[in-house]
Parts: sequence; C-alpha cells; structure tokens
Amino acid sequence: MHQPPPDPHRGAPRQGYPYQGAPGGGGGFPAPGPSGPRERLYPLATWGARVLARSVDMVAVALPALLVALLLALVWLGALNLLGGSGGGARSYGYFLAVSFFVLYTGYETLAVARWQQTLGKRLAGIKVAPAAGAGRLGPVPVAALTVRAALFGLPVLLFALPNAPRWAALMAVVVLTGGMAAWDRPNRQGIHDKIAGTVVLDVS
Repeated sequence: MHQPPPDPHRGAPRQGYPYQGAPGGGGGFPAPGPSGPRERLYPLATWGARVLARSVDMVAVALPALLVALLLALVWLGALNLLGGSGGGARSYGYFLAVSFFVLYTGYETLAVARWQQTLGKRLAGIKVAPAAGAGRLGPVPVAALTVRAALFGLPVLLFALPNAPRWAALMAVVVLTGGMAAWDRPNRQGIHDKIAGTVVLDVS
C-alpha cells in the first residue's frame, strides 16, 4: 500500500508557542502532538503586555501602601512623643513605606495568581501565569513558588529601608533579571523569577 511522504513541518513548533525542548532550560516545551484530548494551548505573552500588567499592579499596590505607611508612621511618632523620644518623621515614613509595599505587593500577587492565575494588571493585559511544564496549558502553580516569584519584585523596594544598602544597584539588578531577561530570554521568555518558580506567562486574550 502506498504511504504518503512524511510532512517535514510535522512536530515543528507553532508560531507564537513555546519551542521544543526541556522546560525552563535551553529548549522550551514540546509542541502539541496530534493525539490525545484536545486542550486549548496559549501562546507566550509579549514583553509589552507584561510591562503593562506590571505597571498597573505597581500603581494598584502603591496607593494603599502609601496610606498604610502614613498610618504606621503617625502611630510610631505618637508613641515616641509619649515616651519622650524623638525620631525623624520623613525617615520613619520611608521605612514604613518600603516595608508596607513589600508585604502588600508580595501578598497581593501571590493570592491573586494562586486564585485566578492573574492579577488586576494581568487581567487588563489579557495574560495569565502558568506552569512551564504545562506546555502552553494553564494550570496551578505551588503557592510557595508564587510567593518567591512575587517577592523578587518587592525586594529592591524593601532594601530602601535598610541603611547603607546598595539600593540603586539592587534595583537595577532586579529590573534587568526580571523584566529585561524576559525580553531577551528564548525560547520561553522567562525572567529569573519565572525560572526560579517554574512559570511562564501566556497570552489568553
């Protein structure tokens, strides 16, 4: 019986989808095969969509962090006055702001991604966080991994509360290793936070 010639494009990665190879490493994940149940596969999110989502989330957390830090600073200064002590108001506010932002941002992103696989910013941008091993499919990610992933973004802000800390150097390092790395990393467009947590960001719009 005559057999048709093999298709040279069969098994090649689809346009916009992760490439073949091992997840999180030098290769991506396998392209979907012709057999098995049909599941929707999503392409990787663009760098621009990720920047938009992150910017919205930063603003969404910064506003309540400003209020929480102000409240804590007022309570702190009031307690010092009652005890006869003294302290720099602006400096105290800066410390409380850094800590408040770190805690709120880490908790906000962890809980939102664990529950809905996206934050407010990611929802507006039409993207979701998924496990790298899912090969373009959505799925749950361990909460511990999500916590570490979120904390990496708040870490530079937290360093601003420490005296004599290399603040700007740490900030630039995190920006390059997260946002910058996600722009040039191939094939899965993972920042260092994605590689540590074993995640990718998918376009679900």
